[in-house]
Amino acid sequence: MPSRKAASERPARRASDAASAALARRYGDALRAGDSAMAAQVTDEALAIGTSPAAIQALIIAPAMERIGDLWQQGAVSVADEHLATAISSGVLVRLFDALSVARARSRESVLLAEVAGQHHVLGLRMVADVLEGAGFDVLFLGADVPVGALRSFVSEHQPAVTGLGFGIDTDVHSLAEAIIAVHDASAEPRLMLGGHAVPASLRECYPVVASSLEVLSAVELLLGGPPQQVCPAVAALLRGAARPARPPPAPGTGDAVAERLAEVVEESAEVARSYIRQKQVLSDLALRDPVADMPNRRAFDDRIGLLTAPGSEAGALLMIDVDEFKQVNDTRGHDAGDQLLRRVGKVITQTIRPGDFAARIGGDEFAAILPGAPLGNAREVADRVREAIAARIAPAVTVSIGVALLADDARATMLAADGALYEAKVAGRNRVAATL
Repeated sequence: MPSRKAASERPARRASDAASAALARRYGDALRAGDSAMAAQVTDEALAIGTSPAAIQALIIAPAMERIGDLWQQGAVSVADEHLATAISSGVLVRLFDALSVARARSRESVLLAEVAGQHHVLGLRMVADVLEGAGFDVLFLGADVPVGALRSFVSEHQPAVTGLGFGIDTDVHSLAEAIIAVHDASAEPRLMLGGHAVPASLRECYPVVASSLEVLSAVELLLGGPPQQVCPAVAALLRGAARPARPPPAPGTGDAVAERLAEVVEESAEVARSYIRQKQVLSDLALRDPVADMPNRRAFDDRIGLLTAPGSEAGALLMIDVDEFKQVNDTRGHDAGDQLLRRVGKVITQTIRPGDFAARIGGDEFAAILPGAPLGNAREVADRVREAIAARIAPAVTVSIGVALLADDARATMLAADGALYEAKVAGRNRVAATL
């Protein structure tokens, strides 16, 4: 039988699904009317009610665009209408890209994304690329209609950790099979995922198939955590199967040069906008990140604690963490060794605190961690875990002293209280946790 928790969550899920469906209908209306302002308004409303950018992609934009595609195939809308809808959605995706960017650029493995030869719809692939890039992956985006030779050369040169191939329209399945073989041949450790409605069932048993941008992060993580793949036997079977078309089908939209050029201009403009967003993130990273410890710096800490100690903010706690006898490290082993130690301490702190907590180096050998929502008892437990982890995982051995205080309505008062507790820990013999209300 379903659990009581699961049963209690069903009404909330149904309400959320209904809200997404209503927003998707309104978004579709905006696309059919060619109203970019209305499409942007629907997106802003979705964000305002807490819908994640990836969910907006998957539950609002994608269904509406699929409906536009169905109407085009039925002759109910023109090629120009379809291209205009794509242009509007491309602009909306740029708005969401800024909100998706939550991790340091290129802080994780590389992922190559390409639509195989003969595939010309790239919007869904762009959604997946934005989600991955926002999560810190180095995305190598080749776009639509990638010839198998070019794909093989690119994979051979760049050796991506994961390759994603799109096959959304059932045209020439030989192109998909050839692309899969090319990736296997060119990769030292091939890991593939597929996407698109037209992926044959026989391949779905061998490779993960990503149905939407909501699933791509978990699919990539699963691939990275597993062994390299072997060529699926079904791939060879596809090549031996039905006769190959005499020539590739024409690209959707052929015959309306103005509409096609509009789509190209919009895509170029969207990529320029993404480049500015990336540049902004780099500059923000330079301003808010400590280069020695490779973690947020004092300015980022001041911004965060200022928000969390404002009147009306939720409860929480602050840890002030100081490396014991750090001066001796610099004096006996040199400043390079001291910098390496600070980097290791910062990494252990970041890995030990809870998801949603925030850690920063605030100067010298002192670090801080903000624990939103944590009562004093839980904050002490987290502090003890941090202290024990540093003592156990860093060699040569080093210890830290930690002061704990509850967040007050004033950032300065909170820091003074935590500093006072840290002083008590130092006076009591170091390598311990002290707390104050």
